[in-house]
Amino acid sequence: MSDDSNNPEASTDADPEAYRVLAGSGRAETKVQGSRFLAFAEPVESEEEAELFVEGARSEHYDARHVCYGLRVGLGAARIDRSNDDGEPPRTGGFPLWQILSGEEIENALIYVVRYFGGTKLGMGGLTRAYREAGRKALADAGTRIHHPETTLTLTVPYSRFDEIQHIIDNLEGVRIKDRQFTAHIELSLAIWTSKTTKISARLANFLGCDPDEFL
Repeated sequence: MSDDSNNPEASTDADPEAYRVLAGSGRAETKVQGSRFLAFAEPVESEEEAELFVEGARSEHYDARHVCYGLRVGLGAARIDRSNDDGEPPRTGGFPLWQILSGEEIENALIYVVRYFGGTKLGMGGLTRAYREAGRKALADAGTRIHHPETTLTLTVPYSRFDEIQHIIDNLEGVRIKDRQFTAHIELSLAIWTSKTTKISARLANFLGCDPDEFL
């Protein structure tokens, strides 16, 4: 899955509340001197969800030597940054996985790696490189995207003005039509970047000649 970092719409410059997340799940495998490193990248919304992935891997790969992980979940002061080396030498397993997420500023994400020992010790430097390589491959497979926190707004539009309001919405950055209901009027459910809610609602209210509070 491709990274969207070159897409202008993906830039966080226009939305100060935007942040980077995984675009999906990723998986990769690396072999180093007989050891197998099975790497996984998953979007997560809580520490508990991350633990379920890790425990599931431990159950499925019960005969593996280690299951290490790096985790970033939550935003701002509520963020949880965590890593677990699971018996590997300190800072050689889970820590480099967490470093990948931190360095790329990816939020609400888990990278975990299952290691099957191949009989040859890799040393601390070798282990760190192997886990990092496996984690980066899983991240590349997952891809990333920019997430814009959104606020939902309901807007009632007369049929006679629908084409005009749709044209305005299509040309405004940070707003999209989620749903529409056709009754006596057209009821639009809009998703607006939270950082632009006040500005966009004022623009739409001005066009319709109403108070923004009427549809906030």
